[in-house]
Amino acid sequence: MTDENVMAFLPRSTKTDFKNRHKLSNHRSGGIALGYRKYLEKYIKPIETECKFVYWFTIDKRVLNLPENVFIGIVYIPPVNTNYTSEEAFNDIELELQRYSEKSDYIILVGDFNSRKANLSDFYDEGDIDDFVIDNLTDQSDYTDVYMLDDLNISRTRNNPDKVVNCYGRTFLEFCKNNKVFILNGRVGQDVIGRPTSRNNSVIDYIVCTPHFLRCISNFEVLEFSKLFLMFTHL
Repeated sequence: MTDENVMAFLPRSTKTDFKNRHKLSNHRSGGIALGYRKYLEKYIKPIETECKFVYWFTIDKRVLNLPENVFIGIVYIPPVNTNYTSEEAFNDIELELQRYSEKSDYIILVGDFNSRKANLSDFYDEGDIDDFVIDNLTDQSDYTDVYMLDDLNISRTRNNPDKVVNCYGRTFLEFCKNNKVFILNGRVGQDVIGRPTSRNNSVIDYIVCTPHFLRCISNFEVLEFSKLFLMFTHL
């Protein structure tokens, strides 16, 4: 599907930007799209980066009345056993996440991670902290920010209808733990019940965020699956 095909489905008041991959053909195919209302253009700034698995942009801090700009990464990690599969996807995203973590405490990653992780933990619990860590850290928050879930009355456990765990899922969980970001699916807003994000009752699409951004969230909901998005996925 071309950029023009995608734009045909969107209102004329929508501004679009694309990050495409070129690996298997001479024309643009697949990739990641960002769409937003044109009146927001002065507040949204796309960022060009080398990582092909995430499209970064910022939202001006004035929009949400925050002390720092919000960095958002739209993620697409191709499934395993395909021509686009990459073992370095999470490492590449992590490098850019850590770079932007030096600029802002307000970071979100959203998209298709093709990761199935059941309801396994996405953070290091206090019980995971060994004596060496305790002896060498003056602040336990250097190791885990799970206490912020407690402060905001957000459940430490996630509800997930998908009981499958795949290799990407385990990698994604380590990614969350090491970078101290939390999964919203199955624990926040109207999605506390945990809803599937794809066919066959699977959950492969997620929103994760840094602890500071948790305070900005008033609701989160997974809507009914759209056949239009399914078409975009396969074309």
